[in-house]
Amino acid sequence: MNSIGWYRTLALVATLALVAFFTQPAGAAIVAETRWADPQSVTLDVEFPGEGYHANWELFRCDCGDLLVRSQLSTPGEVDTGETVLVGGRAVLSRGFGEQQAELGASLDAPALMMQLALRLLERAEPGGPSKIDKETPVEVTDAEHHITLDTGGAVGGFQAPWTISGVIAPAGPNQRRFDLRFEFSVPSEGETQKASMRLKGLADFGGADFPLSEADSLDGWQLTWRDENDTAAKEADKATTLGELRALLK
Repeated sequence: MNSIGWYRTLALVATLALVAFFTQPAGAAIVAETRWADPQSVTLDVEFPGEGYHANWELFRCDCGDLLVRSQLSTPGEVDTGETVLVGGRAVLSRGFGEQQAELGASLDAPALMMQLALRLLERAEPGGPSKIDKETPVEVTDAEHHITLDTGGAVGGFQAPWTISGVIAPAGPNQRRFDLRFEFSVPSEGETQKASMRLKGLADFGGADFPLSEADSLDGWQLTWRDENDTAAKEADKATTLGELRALLK
């Protein structure tokens, strides 16, 4: 599979189902039972195989249940940026993305998949969870037997063994852990197995970070789509002028 095909496969294999998030009180240190799958917000930077294939995502979870994803997606000669908000698990707001708005704006597939992969790799690197990282910690894990399966709830993807993780995980404050991991894996291609790698680095915040959008924020400039085209709230959606009003329609 060439670099373009691999990048597109990663972006399309996940579904809109997202990694579950866990909220801790603001200012609290990470408690022992916190898992890597529990951050309130994550910044994730991914360098894909091939020259110039790169993505940066910022994900924020609201206590109300909404999810905001800020995206910057780079391919050779082209950069698309935009924001997507999943409201009430039903409505999708998006803006930006330029000419790729129709394709990229309404989809949370790529960040859902890559976020799950990053947190799964952190779990393999330190099974005890983020509270175990109290100093800069080198990572070196090789597994020749166990595949990595990614299941977002509606689709399954993954990476077959052998694979290797190398890099570092470190504290970045009482609630935050930064990571810089190189993931080397196997890719079946035309009857043979090839080696490939990607770099995943970022910052996971397990505290109570504020959600960047407020109920008073205007819906002007946002494109509204629905996960279910027959959603009963869609008929009333044109009456909503703010995010808070749209949320109220979905209750």
